[in-house]
Amino acid sequence: MLRVVFCWVILWTGLLVWLDRVVAQTPDSEQQRKEYRERREREAQQRSEALFLGKPPAGTTTIVGRSVINAISNKGFGNTIALLEIARKQEICNEMGFNNEQAAVLKTTRDKVQAQILMNAPKYVQRFKTMSDADHQSIQEEIEKDLQRITDQVETLTTPEQKKNVQKLVFQSMGGLNSPMINLDAMSSLNLTEEQKKKAETTFKEMESERIAQMEEGLKLIEKAVSLGGVNMSPEDRARLEAERNALEARIMATGKSLGDKLRIHLTDEQRELEKKLLANRPQYLPPLPRQLRGDFTDQYSPGLNSWTPGQGVPQDQSEEKKRRRPFPTQETK
Repeated sequence: MLRVVFCWVILWTGLLVWLDRVVAQTPDSEQQRKEYRERREREAQQRSEALFLGKPPAGTTTIVGRSVINAISNKGFGNTIALLEIARKQEICNEMGFNNEQAAVLKTTRDKVQAQILMNAPKYVQRFKTMSDADHQSIQEEIEKDLQRITDQVETLTTPEQKKNVQKLVFQSMGGLNSPMINLDAMSSLNLTEEQKKKAETTFKEMESERIAQMEEGLKLIEKAVSLGGVNMSPEDRARLEAERNALEARIMATGKSLGDKLRIHLTDEQRELEKKLLANRPQYLPPLPRQLRGDFTDQYSPGLNSWTPGQGVPQDQSEEKKRRRPFPTQETK
């Protein structure tokens, strides 16, 4: 259910790409990444249409998207997904501190969770097909309860130290405090005190309405994509949708940057340095960060949101722009 329906959220918003395969190897070149993304979109649409015998009913993506995002933001479901993906590869299990016996149990649990999802899929498909607007909230609550049961089941398999390792991996996967998906659980990998957690929680609440509004806008955009035929939409519709998506992404990233700056106020110098260290030493098996999240934490050059791109004219005030712009590296970084 999660992979079939919520895959639209992953593939169209671009905000949850790291959830698609947290520990998957991703293609290196931009062209390869584009081909990979398009292939995943086609596969997701084929599975979704096979499940629903056509397009998912209007509102399906929004309900599932809200459920999963709420579970990740407030209930530690991001750690659960990471653990289930870690089970795919023995070397990563070892790195996270799981011995062979624990790794085998984790893999068995992953298989059981997949079976549970498949068993629940027909029930939800029927509910989506017959739902009214009044049913949206109750279905969302049911999905969140199912996700919580999975989280509770998986959490029993880990020690406190392993939980900390996975929490750190999720923080690295997200891209640190500037990530649109950052939450208090992931932020806790910076060794927060209880007082810092309370201050951070207040900051999250201050920006909650803005983040929710942007999430809802993203879900509406996905619903629009589904209604237009998904990967089969016309080139004109795709171009319009891409423009809307890019504009929304820029605003979401700007909100994430603003939130990250406010959260860092609560940290010590040592904790700020820890964030930089974690992001500079992300495991090689993690997908690359979006350019907006690379910043100065990695050795990869990343232009800002307002940097010049091909097709743009020359800035009118080049002197001011030149003062602000980070110079493009003239040789390969090491």
